[in-house]
Amino acid sequence: MEGLNEIHWHDSEIESVIEMRAKDELVYNVQYPEDWSQNVFTAMAITFCGYHSHVVEEMPSEGNPTILAVSVVEEEGGYTTAKLETNAGNRFVTAKSVHIGPRHVSI
Repeated sequence: MEGLNEIHWHDSEIESVIEMRAKDELVYNVQYPEDWSQNVFTAMAITFCGYHSHVVEEMPSEGNPTILAVSVVEEEGGYTTAKLETNAGNRFVTAKSVHIGPRHVSI
């Protein structure tokens, strides 16, 4: 998946997820670890483009889930499925690319 390795996923706290089907995008609004040594987090949007599907396999937990690791589980037909391991379980996103940028909300 284009852009997957350019994002530092570990310790990003998921605040919300927005599906924008008309744009083929899935947006993860996160608190992104900008400076670990100073414990500085910034509101950012991780946007999956060419979005195909999203599966959440998490158990109930308190607070927002935190991403622990991300790995590629499948590549087929120009799409990549990424596994997002969180402290509450796993999420699987299938898309063509991903990038990180300023947070935005769109309806």
